[in-house]
Amino acid sequence: MRFSAAEAVTASGIDRAELKAILPRVDPSRVPVWPAARWFRLLWAPGITAVAMPWGIYVHPDRLDAPLERLGPLMVHELSHIEQWRSLGPIRWLRSYAGDYLRGRRAGLGHRDAYRRIGLEVEARDIADRFAG
Repeated sequence: MRFSAAEAVTASGIDRAELKAILPRVDPSRVPVWPAARWFRLLWAPGITAVAMPWGIYVHPDRLDAPLERLGPLMVHELSHIEQWRSLGPIRWLRSYAGDYLRGRRAGLGHRDAYRRIGLEVEARDIADRFAG
């Protein structure tokens, strides 16, 4: 099952103009969504259901069993990461993401807590929460 992020965003009733105002560098209709291959999911930390790459979004196949209208907030979260990538560039994005995570780990946080405190993750969650209904 392959579709565009726009299909889930639209099915969820998310206002595309409002989304565009927040994520100006990302056109959801040009972001493909694929089921993540098993080998790729083996690289993911436990609990991760989707990963955004600069060219598209990979989603755990179990999550794709849900109707498209239930995937809207997840798509917004992942589209936020693509916006961040395009805004910061790959080096600054990776430095920020990995740096926040490693600082959390050095501060004694476990994986999950360090991950949840990554600034770019916090921002993506906040943006997705604006559209969760």
